Amino acid sequence: MNDSARGYTPRELAKILRVSPDKVRALIRSGELGAINTAAVRCGKPRFVVLPHHLVEFEKGRRISPPAKPAPRPKRQRDMIDYFA
Repeated sequence: MNDSARGYTPRELAKILRVSPDKVRALIRSGELGAINTAAVRCGKPRFVVLPHHLVEFEKGRRISPPAKPAPRPKRQRDMIDYFA
């Protein structure tokens, strides 16, 4: 099986993102991070697997945008005489 097509468990993803596995599970429960529940019993303990495309979407949403450029300063009017320089 190709490693790039394989999903990540919360523990593996926590090591990659440098957070705790509990934080990864919290992101999954809140809906910020997509995952698939592979548990045999639907009402039992969840076993999440995060697929690569879920991780890409999560990283796109967390990307930092460059700071906005400041507004240009208003130009001085040339026809006005400035007595106080």
